[in-house]
Amino acid sequence: MSVRAWVPGLAAVAIAGLIMLMGCAATEETTKPTPEELKARQDSIAKANERQLKISRMFAYDKLKQKQWQGAKKYLWEVVDLDVKDQYNEWDRLYQVYMETDKPDSAEIVLEMGLERHPNDSFLNATYGFILKAKGQYEQALMHYEKALEGDPDNVEYLRKKAEIHQSLNQPDEAIASYEKLLQIESDDQPAKDALTALVREHRDPAEYIERLEQETRDHPDNLLKRMDLMRAYQDQNMNREVVREANEILERDPGRLEVYRATAKAYDNLNQLQNAINTYRALLEQNPGNGGVMLRIADNLQQLDRFAEARGWIVRAKRNGASTGEADYILGLTYEASGDACSGGGLKYDDKLVYTIAYGLFQKAAASDDYNIKGKAQSRVGYMEQFVPKKSDWFLNQGEEMPEKDCYGWIKAPWPETDYIKTFLKRYEG
Repeated sequence: MSVRAWVPGLAAVAIAGLIMLMGCAATEETTKPTPEELKARQDSIAKANERQLKISRMFAYDKLKQKQWQGAKKYLWEVVDLDVKDQYNEWDRLYQVYMETDKPDSAEIVLEMGLERHPNDSFLNATYGFILKAKGQYEQALMHYEKALEGDPDNVEYLRKKAEIHQSLNQPDEAIASYEKLLQIESDDQPAKDALTALVREHRDPAEYIERLEQETRDHPDNLLKRMDLMRAYQDQNMNREVVREANEILERDPGRLEVYRATAKAYDNLNQLQNAINTYRALLEQNPGNGGVMLRIADNLQQLDRFAEARGWIVRAKRNGASTGEADYILGLTYEASGDACSGGGLKYDDKLVYTIAYGLFQKAAASDDYNIKGKAQSRVGYMEQFVPKKSDWFLNQGEEMPEKDCYGWIKAPWPETDYIKTFLKRYEG
């Protein structure tokens, strides 16, 4: 056989053999290692890296102690690369390094990378949750804080942040539960107490809010802020006797709290204990002399007790101390009206009508004042008093009488400026 005859055959065999070899090589390359093989390889690499890993960790910690952040970062990344079995969790320190070098974006990426390798780590979850909370990504932040609490369920700060996130998500019941758990762990945490009390006040029954405050004042009787909150809660619910009781507790500890005197006096007003209210307002004036508004409150109570001359004296004094002129005229009008009611008895005489005329003039002045808290009430009294002032027929039958003469009106003096209104009013009938 010639060479030409068998050369092509040899070539074909060679090509076929080459194809088989390539096929075998391809098969070997695409075969995936088994989990056991992977673990064996990982163990082998870890064993080979063990010495260098320890050295890198040692250098990293040394740099951290010396606050040499760049050097620490270099060795920490070496630890991450060499730690193929994730035996060491140095991601919190890597996060610290990037924060110390003012690279918050990189620090956030580090947290994400660390959570991929250590998804249950409480510090990494809580820190990432803090960042998400600051960005307003509350639902994602909540998930990370809940994960952090799985590993560290008694961490007070994690519970606090969880409660705050629930508040931001408008989940008051969940926020209350978180604060309650926090206080079971740290019973004297005042910020948590304050937050919980505010939540209960807004979202729960007022009785529950008051009960919580009462318990807090029993636990800490000298906490005046809580006692003030309790006093205000009693005010909101018109629990006037309780207001007085709590106010007395506060004033025993701090007699300079002006708000407490006002609350006490108002409670006495509501209880119709007018003399007690007057005494309380007088005590307030000892702490805050020259308060014209308080003087008007005393005058108002005095006129209700039919002590008209005293009431007028306090009104004059209040005006000298800067009280609202409109309110002062209004209360003085009430004083003359009350005096007319007390003296007129069953029948209305001309003297009584003259006194009502004084009240009528004072209400008109108050209605024309700049005190918008008084104008409406004063105008209403003007309309009411019109039926009691003298008519032309009354004036015709009593010409020349311009001051009341009944004994019970003896407290009214002719030189007082408000009595001049009688002459002004009666002039409309002359001629």
